[in-house]
Amino acid sequence: MKYEHTIKIFSLEDLERKGIVTHPHKNIVFACRPEGTCEVHDIGLEQMENLSVLFNEMGNKSWELVQLVFHESGIISFWRRGIQELP
Repeated sequence: MKYEHTIKIFSLEDLERKGIVTHPHKNIVFACRPEGTCEVHDIGLEQMENLSVLFNEMGNKSWELVQLVFHESGIISFWRRGIQELP
């Protein structure tokens, strides 16, 4: 099977508009080290549901999430979906 790929970046502002709270005292908390690696430290149930809605928007368009990376400016997501091969 052949695939097409896309990368979608959700900035902190995009996440806030979608109802995902990124403030450290309110729910989703991820920290980035100076060398660039980031980790999720805490995420509330409501925020997991909001992230699911965000990812399902892409899934409903037949995109499959391949990888998710938290970055100091937001979330970078890598997606793929199958494409029909010509006979």
